[in-house]
Amino acid sequence: MAADVNTWLHSLPPLAAYLIILALTAIIYKTAFAVRLPVLKSVLVYVCLAVGCGLLTLFHYMDFPMIPALAVTVILIAVTRLRLYAVRKQNERAKTEKMH
Repeated sequence: MAADVNTWLHSLPPLAAYLIILALTAIIYKTAFAVRLPVLKSVLVYVCLAVGCGLLTLFHYMDFPMIPALAVTVILIAVTRLRLYAVRKQNERAKTEKMH
């Protein structure tokens, strides 16, 4: 099954692979690293991100598993965020129970 996914990913046109990599890296940046920046600095960060994604696309076509690695990273960040949310909610619930 992994071989089929890998074959499908390599059959994508270069622009599609680039856009997938760009979307995944933007999600990772926004959810894990982004801080509030002025608009011009934010645009500069995303332009640098877009340029860097060109290199990641090249690595993808050199048979490095870039898209699967980025997808796993997005999943791990999502799991971490959900766990953090659950812990915070549990702490709030415990705090309100102590007050009563």
